[in-house]
Amino acid sequence: MDGTAVDGSQARQGRNVMRASPILMVAVATALVLPGVRPARAAEGDNCVKVLGYESSGQKESMDPVDHASSDDSYRLLNVYDRFVDADDNFVVKPAIAESWTMSDGGKTWVFKIRQGVKFHSGKDLTAKDVYFSFARIVDPNFPNGAKSVFDWLKADNMKVLDPYTIQFSFDKPLVDLPGLLANKHNLIVPDGSTHDQLRLHEDGSGPFMQEKFSPGGAFVILKRNPNYWGGPAKSECVRITISQEPVQAVAELKSGQVDLVLQVDPSVISTVKDDPNVQLLSTPASNSMTISMMVDTKPFNDNRVRQAMKLSIDRQAMINTVLLGFGEVGNDNPVPLSSPFAYQTEAPQRDIAKAKALLADAGYPNGLDIDLYTAEAIPGMTKEAQVFKEMAADAGIRVNVIVTPSDSYWDNIWLKKPLINSGWNMRSPAEGLSYAYTRSAKYNETHWFREDYDNLLLQAAQTPDADARADLYKKAEKMLAEEGGVIIPMFVHQVVAVRKGCSGYVPHASAYNVRLNDFACGG
Repeated sequence: MDGTAVDGSQARQGRNVMRASPILMVAVATALVLPGVRPARAAEGDNCVKVLGYESSGQKESMDPVDHASSDDSYRLLNVYDRFVDADDNFVVKPAIAESWTMSDGGKTWVFKIRQGVKFHSGKDLTAKDVYFSFARIVDPNFPNGAKSVFDWLKADNMKVLDPYTIQFSFDKPLVDLPGLLANKHNLIVPDGSTHDQLRLHEDGSGPFMQEKFSPGGAFVILKRNPNYWGGPAKSECVRITISQEPVQAVAELKSGQVDLVLQVDPSVISTVKDDPNVQLLSTPASNSMTISMMVDTKPFNDNRVRQAMKLSIDRQAMINTVLLGFGEVGNDNPVPLSSPFAYQTEAPQRDIAKAKALLADAGYPNGLDIDLYTAEAIPGMTKEAQVFKEMAADAGIRVNVIVTPSDSYWDNIWLKKPLINSGWNMRSPAEGLSYAYTRSAKYNETHWFREDYDNLLLQAAQTPDADARADLYKKAEKMLAEEGGVIIPMFVHQVVAVRKGCSGYVPHASAYNVRLNDFACGG
């Protein structure tokens, strides 16, 4: 889907901002080096197009696709590797390294034809053996990795190389949505025999760019054009990628020409650029989800009445108006937006303070309860979301102590470690989104909620040929997660991207990890 231009009238709707003047803040930012920003303003890479991202992976940065955890990783990995199959904003699967496929035996057997003439950056031809190896290493029980949870249905024995450019997938039961299941962010192809130690610091992909400069936690990354890319050379000779978790810094650098593309503009500073003739703003449909997550094995969140009370304390549209300045959609506590045809209902939960208080009293908290919520500006709007939740929950007698932590260490020191946090997730297909953080095998199950009957619904859906029946199974899983799970998803973000005048070719995607830079260029 093409990005949607943002006009001034849209940016002014429903605004209730509790921030200092963005204009004043930008003026200050131009003179200061703010914390949480990679100090990447060296001369190196000044001839490249300059891209500014917003989420840092810190020392966990890696060039191995199995380590693909954050948006920061996406900026590199999606541009140096090729996907096995691709997908658009509506999760319609498209060819990539696999140029065609056929199904037989009611969905038990699939045959994929591999694109010929593709070479890895090392010069090796990409063949079906590399595809086999790429997926086999993910599901290898002796190789722990974050990609494994989205391939629960796959074993190495399910795959067979038929010839150098043909691979077959075979299953005991139908897997009717195999191309969709394969179209996730981990389906990047690496050379047969690659090791994690080799790939962590130096990629060997087949994508439009090659690694020029990279080190975990480094000031910036430089990717250079792959002159032999099968899809044609990238429009820009090289790309320099930096990270800023300070929205005013991002805008200041865009205005001063230090940055050509800002991959997410914080809503708080949209007003400072929306009328700038030198900046074009583009927005996506429902994209990242913003969450508040409770560990359900930790008191008081081990009582679903408490979890339901917290969900009922939120005015979701008011939160969108305040945190996202209207650039979002209300959520229903599961990763499928209400606007999706897969959503189990079309209306979001309404705020009900009386019911929330009654649930708390029934759970043994007639005088309310006190909880700590850990947050950081690791994703634009996270700290604001936490503060707004605190104000709303107070009406129900839920006294929230918001603990703001450093953004550059949040994912290492807080996330998956504290019992109440907020975070965000990229948009995924229902099959992937419902499994990625909420199944028993999910590496990133930040709520510690899992149910065997829930997992079985997802497995059954993957094996159900009838599309309507499959959608019904996904909807049952959504309802279970929304009503009993430990995640609150009050809103989905409409991401806003900023492009400097004279630059073009970048299309923002609803899936924030789908960052493709090969058509982006400036000048000329």
